Amino acid sequence: MTRVGFRRRPAIQLLPPLIGSFHAILWTMRDLTHTLRHQLQSFSREEADFEPRSGRAAVAIMVREGLDATEMLMIRRATREGDPWSGHMGFPGGRKDPGDASNLACALRETREEIGVDLVEWGKPLGELSDVNTGWRKDRPEMLVTPFVFEVGDLPALTPNHEVDDVVWVPLYFLLDEHNREPLEWEWQGKTMETDSFIYATYCIWGLSLMMIDEMMGLLRT
Repeated sequence: MTRVGFRRRPAIQLLPPLIGSFHAILWTMRDLTHTLRHQLQSFSREEADFEPRSGRAAVAIMVREGLDATEMLMIRRATREGDPWSGHMGFPGGRKDPGDASNLACALRETREEIGVDLVEWGKPLGELSDVNTGWRKDRPEMLVTPFVFEVGDLPALTPNHEVDDVVWVPLYFLLDEHNREPLEWEWQGKTMETDSFIYATYCIWGLSLMMIDEMMGLLRT
């Protein structure tokens, strides 16, 4: 991805207006894990009606109650030649191996390998989101990626491997605020394309990860 440029909107107020009690304001930033857990219990995920040419993959979306807000863990993938998602923001995960008994087993294994967290011990499964097709662009392999959502608390020290450049906790209230979406221009096959993104600090969140995030934020808004 060659970034052409951002067109930033004017700075906005991230917190809701100071109307009502402090606790009502705080609720919009915290305690979203409970809402997400409840929504995923009745969520009917979209099932793909085809088997992808390049196999299956899975990722783990970890959500926790931070000191000031409900947060999700994201990684920035290392820059690697031949990796179609090199340098992108995403979630721990990857392609399903023949030895993985299920898509969930794939997400668990990849999370252990990429950041050193055993979600069997440290996480509580909340549910699955809809599969995301990576083959919406002809220059990408066609895989179906299953996002698994986990609730976590205190975690051991993270140990990112060579596939991970950085790890960041992103507050959900930032992603819930549509005013924080920004247009992202990028080049593809000689054409300038535009899509949505979130720019959190120095992290550009877009593409497949944004598709997963949008579905999850939709559940929280319901």
